[in-house]
Amino acid sequence: MYGPVTGPISEECPQEPASRKGRVRKGLADSLLAAAEPNGLRVTIGRASDYFGPGGTGSVAGMMVAAALDGKAVRWPANADVPHTFSYLPDVARALAVLGERSEADGKAWVLPAASAVSARELVALIGREIGRPVKVSVTSKLTMRVAGLFVPEAREVPDIWYQFAAPFVVDDSAFETAFGPFEATPLAEAVHATVAWYREHDLRH
Repeated sequence: MYGPVTGPISEECPQEPASRKGRVRKGLADSLLAAAEPNGLRVTIGRASDYFGPGGTGSVAGMMVAAALDGKAVRWPANADVPHTFSYLPDVARALAVLGERSEADGKAWVLPAASAVSARELVALIGREIGRPVKVSVTSKLTMRVAGLFVPEAREVPDIWYQFAAPFVVDDSAFETAFGPFEATPLAEAVHATVAWYREHDLRH
């Protein structure tokens, strides 16, 4: 819902969505926050970046793990060498629990804490080390992604949010930690280890 921004993404960034999905998300968030006080509701919103982790099969980052375990090249849109924040699902869950327990979170949308940003290529290297073999990264063009979107629903939305992959996409979670105290995000190597183990256990490589 923030649209293209310059610099890290924080709660202070203007919300100017450039995609249909972003406009829908902004509209839903605005409606929920506006309805809270008149209806005596507690509403707080947590915003995470591209997620992965045990159970996280429906994301671009999650599909990277599945492809690597299946012996395939990992496909990543636009640019695999710029910093990108990846949110680990158990960290997202812990942060949402904090928001639910703290009344000072009410009435606001918060950028959730995550491990330090790395490039997609660096994350794939961690996956490769975990599974014991190198994993190739294939950078996908926007045209190729549009063609893939004709057959793969998950790919259909990506060209509209291309800016998230073509330039650095890094979150600033300092407001969360200032309000609620230090939050220790799971190191990426540990998060990748747990994620690969979950995929192997559930045989969801395809």
